[in-house]
Amino acid sequence: MLSALWAQIIDLSLFVVLLRFTTPILLSALGGLIADVAGVINIGLEGLMLISAFSAIAVGSVTDSWVLGVVAGVASSMLVCYGMGFFSLKLKVDMIITGFAVNIFGSGVTIFLMNKIFGVTGNYSPSAVHNIPVVRIPVIDTIPFLGKVLSGHSLMTWIAFLSVLICVFILYKTPYGVHLRSVGEAPQAAKSLGISVNRIQFSALAWSGLFTGLAGAYLSMGMTSMFVKDMTAGTGFLALAVVLLGNRNPIGILFGSLIFGLASAIATVVQTIPGSKVPSQFIQMIPYLVTIAALVFFAIRKKKKLNDALRAQSERSPNAAVA
Repeated sequence: MLSALWAQIIDLSLFVVLLRFTTPILLSALGGLIADVAGVINIGLEGLMLISAFSAIAVGSVTDSWVLGVVAGVASSMLVCYGMGFFSLKLKVDMIITGFAVNIFGSGVTIFLMNKIFGVTGNYSPSAVHNIPVVRIPVIDTIPFLGKVLSGHSLMTWIAFLSVLICVFILYKTPYGVHLRSVGEAPQAAKSLGISVNRIQFSALAWSGLFTGLAGAYLSMGMTSMFVKDMTAGTGFLALAVVLLGNRNPIGILFGSLIFGLASAIATVVQTIPGSKVPSQFIQMIPYLVTIAALVFFAIRKKKKLNDALRAQSERSPNAAVA
């Protein structure tokens, strides 16, 4: 089995699968990051991805346009995020409860609409649909190694990696980013400076809906050409873990997404290796085992930082007393 897996690594097949799995995790995690930075924890990523995935494939198949499909997916996700903001920021419903409600709603409403609109229950697979296009770079495409590394990937994969740079720019290079971080860290202080806390948090949820909508649209119109009941399979929850693992930083989230994408890619590739004696149930556990390990690592690192800070404070106190 190891030799077969190594063969997949050598011919870069594993790398291609890695990028396919990384794309939705990365986009969804960036959506979770923007909301988290503004102090509104969006745990409804799973439900948002389901809603956007269904909206994208439904509109895309009817209009025969992948662009309109992606727009519909993003619009539906942003609309639900606005609803989350209305309940949480206006009516003061707990954000965690709102997020759980969105996850349950997303799972239920997509099955209901799939049955009512298309007359199917398990999955909707249109006979003809234009998927999100694959980007091929003419010159590089013919080069053996670089061709697989840089060419032949979905347009949404390029958008996902570009979104990391966009988030870095927004959060750390613009006044709006300063407002986002100040509202998340000290909302009362931000309010005293004339910053509209509600407006900033609503906009953060809109960004969250945008990125999560792109992730959902990719699932149904890029990674596959169909919508399957609960097809996200925990991707939204993996994205939440990536936000923590990435230390709430876009670059950290990129590396965290690659780690989780690699775990999912290995699980997929191992299942395709003929004669593999590893139980399929164990293989399917790999991404979630990595999630648990990552959260444990994050907790240990956070505790170490806290202990170091307390130790440094205790060392300064006697010196201050002597002075």
